[in-house]
Amino acid sequence: MTRDSRSTRPGRARATSRPASGGSATKGRQTSVRTATGGAPRARATRSARSPRSMRRLTVIGVLLVFLAVVITPTLRSYLSQRNEIADLNKQVAAQQADLGDLQKQKKQWDDPKYVEAQAGSRLGFAKPGQTLTIYVTSDPKTAAEAKAQQDKNSTWYGKMWQSVVASGKH
Repeated sequence: MTRDSRSTRPGRARATSRPASGGSATKGRQTSVRTATGGAPRARATRSARSPRSMRRLTVIGVLLVFLAVVITPTLRSYLSQRNEIADLNKQVAAQQADLGDLQKQKKQWDDPKYVEAQAGSRLGFAKPGQTLTIYVTSDPKTAAEAKAQQDKNSTWYGKMWQSVVASGKH
């Protein structure tokens, strides 16, 4: 009789080299045992070396985790950058809508003929026939400084150099 034919008979258990108690189920685990005084459990050091099969499984799982991290990281990075870009664009839209409201108010003001007359008189110095236009000339230091800065901007390098020579002789 062969070994396989013996194990197929009813009523007979198959002979194995493994223990009948759950020895293989607890392999590689730490179990706790209570002390005689009923205190805290203490660990039983029944740690055995890992089998090559479990090491292969851990290696495969590790490789899969690294692969997933490599695949997911750029996707997640682009997702987060797009979310930030969307938030920035929403802020720009809100700011532009506020500006649009201000511009619509200004447009309504310019539709009023009295406002247009007032702006023409104050900005351009226009007056209706029969009105007296009064212009006050002041020597505002802020305006004088702006005029000097504009003059310096428009002058050439040799003109600036000559002005510095003239100014040094005055002091």
